[in-house]
Amino acid sequence: MKHTKTALNGNFGIRLDNVTREDLANQEFQTEAYDLWATHGGLIVVRGEDLANLSPGALVSWSKVFGAVETVKMAAREDKMVAGFPILKIGNIKDESGKPLAQLAKVPQLQSDADIQYNPETRRPVWHTDSTFRQNPPIGSVFHCKIAPPEGSETLFANTRDAYANLDDAAKRKLEPLEALCSLAHHDKKISLYSPGYPVLTPAQRADNPPNRVPVVLKHPVTGALALYGLNSSTCALLPKSQNLSNAQMDVCELEGIEHESVLILRDLLPFITGPDYTVRWRWEAGDIVVWDNRCTIHAATGYNYERYSREMWRLTLLDKNQANVAALPQS
Repeated sequence: MKHTKTALNGNFGIRLDNVTREDLANQEFQTEAYDLWATHGGLIVVRGEDLANLSPGALVSWSKVFGAVETVKMAAREDKMVAGFPILKIGNIKDESGKPLAQLAKVPQLQSDADIQYNPETRRPVWHTDSTFRQNPPIGSVFHCKIAPPEGSETLFANTRDAYANLDDAAKRKLEPLEALCSLAHHDKKISLYSPGYPVLTPAQRADNPPNRVPVVLKHPVTGALALYGLNSSTCALLPKSQNLSNAQMDVCELEGIEHESVLILRDLLPFITGPDYTVRWRWEAGDIVVWDNRCTIHAATGYNYERYSREMWRLTLLDKNQANVAALPQS
């Protein structure tokens, strides 16, 4: 069956319809999808009724088209994985005893398209790129819908490549020398403040997960385009390359979940970055698979009626294939 291609917002994002599980395993289709992903700002959606029955193994195989699949489990989330696979479950599903089977962070539901744009007063939506706290941050993520509420729970995406290109020269000069200091402990504590029950790191886990630094302006290794980068719930501070936070300042960030004031440098740009020229609002249907490139996009979750509806999403994390191959080599 012929696949209908639909642009999502100008040259940012593309959707392929009538996709089947057989298509996902077809090498020619895989090559086309990767090329479309790269040429449409790192955002592609495949949709088709047949995909609602996609197996974990088939999802892992499809994800490998875009990068190496991360296999290291995230601290404090081991019981939220699909058994035997590097897939994190996100949503509000529970077992018969009421134990959560998926990671859940409650956020407000959109009331209108105006809510897509970042609001500095409410600090919502929580726009971010994924896992910048990792030593080798992922290049992308894969999100697959198993159960979708009939309303709400959209995922929002923003084009940080074109947003950066359209900044004035003074803003670019201010951002270029900065690095984002990113901490998993800060990430989890911050989210726990507005989503009770969200897991936080133990002292031992905090010691095993030291902060990481990433550039605020990232040159894409494939396209060569510059994009804004480094905004994650783990972002503690934006610092020049030679500057660090003190131990006391890090304790405030990691134990209290409070950002350093320098993060406002990026937050103040968010209303511009998340304006209608650069954003996509994705409404999920069971079977949908979205792949996004963390190096040139940011995204945000939105809420739904958590008591009335069920939601289950499967997420995989993608690494650069070259970095993953080096990491897999025996160490002498």
